[in-house]
Amino acid sequence: MTQDTRPPKVLIAARQSHITEVEMIKGLRQSGIDIHAAFESTSPQLQALQDAGVPVRTLDLRSNADFRSARRIRRWIKEEGFEIVHGLANRPVANLIWASYGLRNKVVAYRGTAGHVSRWDPTCYIKWLNPRINRIVCVSKAVERNLAANGVSPDKLITIYKGQDLRWYADLDPAKGRAAVDQEFGIPSGTLLIGMAANMRTVKGADLLLRALMELPDHVHGFFIGEVRDPIIDELARDRRISHRVHFTGFRPDAPQLAGALDINVAPSRSREGLSKSVIEAMAQRIPTVVSDVGGLPELLGEDGAQYVFPAGDSALFLERLKSLVEAPHERQQAGNQARHRVETVFNLQATVEKTRKTYYDLVR
Repeated sequence: MTQDTRPPKVLIAARQSHITEVEMIKGLRQSGIDIHAAFESTSPQLQALQDAGVPVRTLDLRSNADFRSARRIRRWIKEEGFEIVHGLANRPVANLIWASYGLRNKVVAYRGTAGHVSRWDPTCYIKWLNPRINRIVCVSKAVERNLAANGVSPDKLITIYKGQDLRWYADLDPAKGRAAVDQEFGIPSGTLLIGMAANMRTVKGADLLLRALMELPDHVHGFFIGEVRDPIIDELARDRRISHRVHFTGFRPDAPQLAGALDINVAPSRSREGLSKSVIEAMAQRIPTVVSDVGGLPELLGEDGAQYVFPAGDSALFLERLKSLVEAPHERQQAGNQARHRVETVFNLQATVEKTRKTYYDLVR
C-alpha cells in the first residue's frame, strides 16, 4: 500500500457501470482515496455506492460534447478541488476533457476495446488522442499496444485488469444451476454442454462453434447465451445434424449463472476483444475455456493455458482444442481449476484497486 499522508481527491464518472467498476470505486474509498462518483440518474448502482459511503451525484450526458454538463463538471473541479477526473466510458471521458481545459487537474481515461482508434480519425482527438489526457487505463495489454501503435504516447498508457471477487460466486451452486438449465431447455441427461456468451454474429465466432458441433459426438450440445443477430447463425443452427443439439437463450440478465452450468466455455471471436467479461465470469466458476488469439483473449488464459488458444477463424484447430477437452474429463477439471486460479491471482479486485490507487498518487506527485 502506498504510504502517502494526503489522499488525492478524485471524481470518477461513468454511465450505468458494472459491478466490477462499482466495487473498484468502493475499494478505492476504503483504501483512503477521497473518491466521488458521478453516474447517470437511472443507474442502479447509485444506491450501492451511497451505502458504501461514496459521495455520489448524477450526470446525464447527452453526447460527447455536452457543453452544458461540461460547464457543470468544470464548476465541480474548481469549487471542490478535484485533483483527478477519471472517465469510465466514452461520453464521460470526452466531457471531462472539455471541462478540464485551462485547469490544473489530471485527466484519466479508460479504454476497454482494441481497435477503432486512428490518428486519421478526427473524432479520436476528442478522446483518446487528446493531449489533455494524462493517463489512459487499458483493460488489457492488447488495448495498450493498439493505442500505442495509433499515436498515443506510451508513457500515458497503463494496463489494469478489471478485477473479480470470488465471493461474488460463492452462492452459485453449479449442480443446481445445471439442473435448472437442463430442465428449462430440455437438455438430456449425460449431455456435455459447450457454450458462449455474446451477441451471436460471425464476428464473434458463433458459426465456428456450430460447425464444430457437426464434427463432435451426438452427446455434445451447444449453448448460446445472447441474442442472435446474424441470419447465418440461424441457418447453420437449422442443419439437421445439429438442430436438436443447439440451444439459444436470447438475452439473459443471469448470464454469469448460466455460464457456470457449462462444461466448456468458448470465445472464438474474430474481432478485436479488449478483455471478455463473460470469459472471466466462466473462469471464476472453474469452467475450462477455449479462446481465439485476438485482442486480450490470450491474456486471460496466460502461458499455462496457451494450449487452449487457437488462431482466429481456424476451424480445424478450434475443433482440435475442443476435442481434447471433450474426450478427457480429467483435463477439463484440471483446466477449470487452472482458470479459477488465474482469476484469483491475476484478475482479482484488490490488485485492480491497488494499481488504480498507485496511478492516482503517481499523477499528483
